[in-house]
Amino acid sequence: VTSLQSVLANKQSRGAFGQARMEMIIHDGLPKDCYEFQATLTNKARPDCIVHLPDGPPLVIDAKFPLEAVTAFREAKSEDERKLAIARVRTDIAKHVGDIAARYLIPGETQDMALMFVPSESIYAELYDGFDDIFQKAYRAKVIIVSPSLMMLAIHVIQQIRRDARMREAAGKIMIEVGLLVADVVRLRDRVENLERHFG
Repeated sequence: VTSLQSVLANKQSRGAFGQARMEMIIHDGLPKDCYEFQATLTNKARPDCIVHLPDGPPLVIDAKFPLEAVTAFREAKSEDERKLAIARVRTDIAKHVGDIAARYLIPGETQDMALMFVPSESIYAELYDGFDDIFQKAYRAKVIIVSPSLMMLAIHVIQQIRRDARMREAAGKIMIEVGLLVADVVRLRDRVENLERHFG
């Protein structure tokens, strides 16, 4: 617990921790050709992950959650400290949501929504309980805040979309083959009729 606290206290280590958790979920749920870590977009921005979707531009995932304000909120001892921490949580997350929307939502290049990954279920639950307005503002900015379990659910939906796309592709190929088979049957019928006339 102490070593985890020291990891989460250091901004760089915490970023790596969030990135590692997000990468693990992506690795477990999707094939390697379906995602890219630290890809560069046309505006030179480098999101933590982009997930390629079959029928459209990729989905961007950001794993750099601003945890300092949440930590200050949890550790606030007086009512004044708590009020300051609440204001900081709102400001920090609103700024981060704004950064994600400005840097990663590129019309025609990325999906018109992005995911902001919170690497802890307990922090996500605490935010959801106490800061519903943050989630509403993020949603209006087309940034969806997700916990590890919600990220797994999103990956499951992406798997289903890819599976459906493969089935549609296979269905298209089957239709082409059936069309060729029907043409063969028509040719066979014509030849049999010609043969009957010949025997007649």
